[in-house]
Amino acid sequence: MIGIKKMNILLITTDQQRFDMLGAVNTKIKTPNLDKLAAEGIVYTKAYTPCAVCTPARVSILTGHLPSRHGCFNIGVSLPDDYPTIPALLAKNGYFTSLIGKSHFHSWRTPESFESIQNSVNWDFFRNWQGPFHGFEYTKLAIGHSSQDFAASMHYGLWLKEQGITDFKPYFGREPYVNTRVCELEDRYSCTAWIGGETINAIDKSLESGKPFFIWSSFLDPHAPITAPEPWASLHNPADMPVYGYVDGEMDNKPPFYKSLIEGNLYGKDDPELQRNNWTVTGVYRGADEEKRHEMAVYYGMLSQIDHHVGLIMDHLKARGLYGDTLIIFTADHGDMMGHHGLRAKGMPAFEDSQKIPFIVRHPHCRTPDAFSTARQDLTDIGRSVLSAAGIAAPAGLQGFDQSESWINADVQTRPYNYLEYKPAQSAFAQRTFIYDDYKLVFYHNRPYGELYNLAADPDQYDNLWDKSRYAEKKNELLGRLISAQIELEGELRPRTASS
Repeated sequence: MIGIKKMNILLITTDQQRFDMLGAVNTKIKTPNLDKLAAEGIVYTKAYTPCAVCTPARVSILTGHLPSRHGCFNIGVSLPDDYPTIPALLAKNGYFTSLIGKSHFHSWRTPESFESIQNSVNWDFFRNWQGPFHGFEYTKLAIGHSSQDFAASMHYGLWLKEQGITDFKPYFGREPYVNTRVCELEDRYSCTAWIGGETINAIDKSLESGKPFFIWSSFLDPHAPITAPEPWASLHNPADMPVYGYVDGEMDNKPPFYKSLIEGNLYGKDDPELQRNNWTVTGVYRGADEEKRHEMAVYYGMLSQIDHHVGLIMDHLKARGLYGDTLIIFTADHGDMMGHHGLRAKGMPAFEDSQKIPFIVRHPHCRTPDAFSTARQDLTDIGRSVLSAAGIAAPAGLQGFDQSESWINADVQTRPYNYLEYKPAQSAFAQRTFIYDDYKLVFYHNRPYGELYNLAADPDQYDNLWDKSRYAEKKNELLGRLISAQIELEGELRPRTASS
């Protein structure tokens, strides 16, 4: 383990960004600042979320625990205020801790929740409150996405009012959730720009405190609605954009809910348990290719806008003499289907598009800069790894792997597998995804079906091998490895102090 005391740590996350939406791996998208970060660090090509939904993934970053342990198994579930977190440990050990932007550690739709839509416009509260919050001593929060009707709220909405923008109706809540358009709100007033500026303010506050910092800069884009201000909305030519689609019959060899989805039945018409629960946040992706290209171009633009403001943060770190001593991690909570397999967003369908994530680490002591690594990464690893970077012993029970060595050397492999969980509601239905070597196994609790793919031969997951006899031995091997991984992920237990 590498223990480096007093190292600054900047975690930058986006919301719903595909793994292939980085200039370092996709020359069609313009992300020059993230490309510079990649050139100074390592890009990881096998990074996954522990759950392809916002709340479970984000709370796993916060705690270093899987959803089955921290309990936030889906959106609509709130993390208890007293649950142990990584930033709380960092703060206890002398770090200035700050969260800027999106949290989504609590339910948005529960009226009594801290992050409820009702509470988000309590201007007097947010004018006087900046934390503490789950271990973060300095907090500036936003909620919603781009032009959603409740996006101008919390600290961001209060800031807009202070800038003289008191009528939100021209900019927020004017179109359907999945509509695409140019945003009339100027870049300087966007939530993306606000998060960049507040991150810079948090850096300065850490200097005033005399402490090293752990700052989580949490951007809310490129999550739908797909909208961006100029010049970002028109930065990419729609004619250059990829179009992901649906292949006729591709759902026929998959569990029945896949076919229900593509037919527009979002609640599993073939499964009574799924019918009883709002189990999916995935939608069907319709529209002509021209419309899809336009949406993709604006989606790219949202990421280029984020990249611009990440660049301003990096410039500020350099101006304050902090860049050389700062560990920077860039990733996303989960991906986005963006029309692939005829679907949008994320959720239970176990496709790479939503499960796989972008992941860049720029470590001050990186020995292999400008490298691509196949070392597996997971959002649960961030907690244990930043504690290691800070020279802080990890508490018992953390489920992530310590990636300290793989973050400075692209050739080091730490994690042998990726393990993902999905549970739609408080019911017996549960999904587990296990990725080992070239294979992806998807197991469903108490169901006769499953999924098995050879990702090397079939990266788009068209050919489900689950019921094919010649893959029976491979399936059994992976099921055994899955069980072993689950036992391993139980983590360290309380010490035994007596023999009886």
